[in-house]
Amino acid sequence: MTHTVPQLALTAEPHRHPQPIADLATASPGLAVTILNADAVGNAVILAPDGGRRVRIVADGQLREVHADLDAVPISDPATALALTQQSLAWAVATHHAATDRVRDLAAEIDRHRHAHGQQLAEIRSYAIARHRDGDICRDGLNAFLRHFDLDEYQPRHRVRFTITGSFDVRADVNRDTDDTEYDVREYLRLNTDQVDNVDTDTISTHITADAIEADE
Repeated sequence: MTHTVPQLALTAEPHRHPQPIADLATASPGLAVTILNADAVGNAVILAPDGGRRVRIVADGQLREVHADLDAVPISDPATALALTQQSLAWAVATHHAATDRVRDLAAEIDRHRHAHGQQLAEIRSYAIARHRDGDICRDGLNAFLRHFDLDEYQPRHRVRFTITGSFDVRADVNRDTDDTEYDVREYLRLNTDQVDNVDTDTISTHITADAIEADE
């Protein structure tokens, strides 16, 4: 009887002993190998062990998992190793693009939910304020309700628009002309609201111009 001696794939390293694929994955992730006794797997690129009894590989451009105790040997043929590396790179790029698209879609979905939630809270706040204006809820009760839902308290405002006209004399120092006085008025004349109750000083807006400055000799 004639016995046929099994031959390794021509791409396998002939002078290296087979090793468990988990050992190769730990020592050399990204290595192109020939898996010796896997069912129809053949050549592949090792990615990494999964921490258990499986190892992730890229074979035929697809991500797969194989048992960690399968034997494998590194591929010695440069052309075969390069082709496998290119396949794994193409898989990595495609996976990255898919993950990026998924993250973008999730971010857009989160924004939509956040916007809808914000609109709902705004409607709740408006409804509660309307009930207060109708006399159904007191101010303290309204603001306690709004604070409970982390909403801004109700604080009505009175917008004041004002016009001030007036005049005063400035004793001119030596070498100071009307341009100097106009500059001082524009830069240093200020509105004093200290005696007006509850002014929000961050909202004060004034624009001061000197309508006419004349030299009285």
